[in-house]
Amino acid sequence: MQRAAAVCCVAAACAMAEEAAPKTKKPNFVVLFADDMGYGDMGANDPSAAGMTPHLDQLAAEGIRFTDFHVAASVCSVSRAALLTGRLGLRTGVVHNFSPTSRYGLPRTEVTLAEALQKAGYRTGAIGKWHLGTTPGYHPTYRGFDKYLGIPYSVDMGCTDVGGYDLPHAKVCSPGPLPPGTGTLPLPLYRSDVHCNGANATCDGAIVEQPVNFSTLSGRYAAFADEFIGNATKDAKPFFLYVPFSHIHTPQYVAPRNAGRSGKAGRAGHFYDTLMELDDTVGSIVASLKTHGVEEDTLVFFTADNGPWEVKCDLTGSVGPFTGLWQKTHGGGGSSAKTTLWEGGHRVIGLARWSGRIAPRVSAATASSLDYFPTLLRLAGVPVPADRAYDGVDLSDVLFHGAETAHTTLFHPNSGASGVNGALDAVRWNDDHGNQWKAIYQTGGAPACGGGHGTVAHHDVPLLFNLAEDPAESTALDTAAAPYKAVVEEITRLRAAQMQSVNGTYRSVVDYSAGVQYEPCAGYPTDCRSK
Repeated sequence: MQRAAAVCCVAAACAMAEEAAPKTKKPNFVVLFADDMGYGDMGANDPSAAGMTPHLDQLAAEGIRFTDFHVAASVCSVSRAALLTGRLGLRTGVVHNFSPTSRYGLPRTEVTLAEALQKAGYRTGAIGKWHLGTTPGYHPTYRGFDKYLGIPYSVDMGCTDVGGYDLPHAKVCSPGPLPPGTGTLPLPLYRSDVHCNGANATCDGAIVEQPVNFSTLSGRYAAFADEFIGNATKDAKPFFLYVPFSHIHTPQYVAPRNAGRSGKAGRAGHFYDTLMELDDTVGSIVASLKTHGVEEDTLVFFTADNGPWEVKCDLTGSVGPFTGLWQKTHGGGGSSAKTTLWEGGHRVIGLARWSGRIAPRVSAATASSLDYFPTLLRLAGVPVPADRAYDGVDLSDVLFHGAETAHTTLFHPNSGASGVNGALDAVRWNDDHGNQWKAIYQTGGAPACGGGHGTVAHHDVPLLFNLAEDPAESTALDTAAAPYKAVVEEITRLRAAQMQSVNGTYRSVVDYSAGVQYEPCAGYPTDCRSK
């Protein structure tokens, strides 16, 4: 089996596809993807969450717990597009979030993991927050998923009748009819089989509840997962289940039985109650694998779309040790988490568990959500499409043979804090001497608790940190000094080579046009409340 290497050219993609694939029955895959969850929001990673995540802690103990796992962007839509395609936003065209009124979504020219596996005979299901388009052609059932239950975007992008907990406040729906164009519309819940349907080029016909009832949502997700796993198993079909959770993004909500469960007071109590409900849902889905007898046939991944949303104060989580202190002490304050290039924005929880196949351990391999695409296709025996370049690597050696090398280089895009969206303004390079260099070209712009954004600055000569010695990114090294000057020169070369790959291979284009007629509305055009 080849050593894991960056899949950044068509030739590498072809080589991966030609590797011998497993000859036994195809494995099942479950990808669990939390929303706005920090590295420190799991007891196995940080004592601040001790006792709050027993199911995740068990998952970590039974598989690989990555300490250097990253997502491909530090904001919602961009991170999701990268996970499902194995490609950075500069390649897919998805460089910032889609809105509730977006006409389009993840380009149809992109191949999703679900589409590739569906064509290979997999049953495919999605549960939770989609955020890659709501209209026909872009809804999950058009992007390779046989079945879908979930909300189309973040829980704060629509109103509900209960609101939940948020800062400055949650969006509560006005009483009476809510037609399009009257402001914030009710947050919809979809349940779709094959292609959705609806009037005016929408998927409104697939809305089963608007506004969604937060108090029952997690239970419905768990029940839908159990039904999906059970049906696929009964029909002897391999399956791919993608679960981008609605938790723990604000507004936070729980079923009545979980209110106050964490024992913590105030807003922190609401956050940890929500975290515990997320953990319970993870536990329910993993239990369904055992109930239906497919636990030993199923690879489970868990990660998050980005780090905590710091502006939400006590209603958000913990970055753990990855605090981005330079931003706080030298960058004028502001956030060093979600939407930023600091480690707290993109270094997240990473778990991989396959009972009987993956030996439990803690791994320091530098890995990414970009890697799910090539890894799962390799394990399924499905060729990686050879007409485009990829940014992920095959993690098979790390997962099954104890290898501790995956990526030596990662590129992190601007994700909304400041700078040009999608631009690769942070670069990670692990050299052969154990150093973990990180160069940052853009800082500031993301609000912290209290509202301070910090000083927006572009650094022509990047800030340079050695994460092996300074995981908090507290002290920028003197790049005029000979050893560090050479590091910046190598990072500059790597960044230029990546951009040559981006500009010289297939790229999709996103149309971000929008209109109120594209916003989900169950009773279009008179009242968006479902009857």
